[in-house]
Amino acid sequence: MRKNSVFNQENSYLNSWYGITKGFGEFFKERSEGLEINPAEAMFLSKIYYKDGISQREIAHDLMVSEANIAKTFKKLEQKELAYKTIDKESNARRNLHLTEKGEKTFEECIIIFDEYDKILFEGLSEEQIEKMENQLKEVADRSINIIKE
Repeated sequence: MRKNSVFNQENSYLNSWYGITKGFGEFFKERSEGLEINPAEAMFLSKIYYKDGISQREIAHDLMVSEANIAKTFKKLEQKELAYKTIDKESNARRNLHLTEKGEKTFEECIIIFDEYDKILFEGLSEEQIEKMENQLKEVADRSINIIKE
């Protein structure tokens, strides 16, 4: 006898999350071909774009990944000439991260791609429907994060 689970429920959160992730990944890959960047790197760039001078530790905390992961990602972005670091004037141990001009332009192209995806994805939905869904997803995401923090 096979057990019933979220895996075989077509409208389960797990299958929906997988579909959204897969769909966005393919959409982004198709639209960002010339940018040589993936969605995870775009999230990394977003942290620097909106908070110039942020530290690797702060990005690791915000994205909930290890500092080693952040260091590896930063090195790739540095090699692509999208980001660079400076030594903090108040603490020689802290490195502040910044986007190059190319990095800013690349991230601004990412914003266009994300906006295009949103427009297609939410076409026909009211602002109230979108807001309700976003609030529900945020609540589920927060609960998920709290599980791993315990």
